[in-house]
Amino acid sequence: MSRLWGRGDTDPSSRADTDPTEADGEALEVRTRDALPTAIRWRGAWHRIEHIALSWQLDLCWWRARIYRDYYKVLAGGMALVIYHDLLTDRWALQRLYD
Repeated sequence: MSRLWGRGDTDPSSRADTDPTEADGEALEVRTRDALPTAIRWRGAWHRIEHIALSWQLDLCWWRARIYRDYYKVLAGGMALVIYHDLLTDRWALQRLYD
């Protein structure tokens, strides 16, 4: 998982939260409705997604190791998270957890 952000740090949303050089996120099980995430299973517990604050798509490096993902900044179980759906592998992962 990538770095945790605390007080005084620059808001990562201004950078789109999608540095492709970061290690892959922590694997998640995700429930969806109409292709949008509705709940995540993280560390053995299910958390309902209460709000999707932002979503965006990333399509990079098509000329080498392509990265093609849908990203979501969500509120779930009292946590603010950035999760993504890898559209090439159909894998969901946790990219960032805000404190």
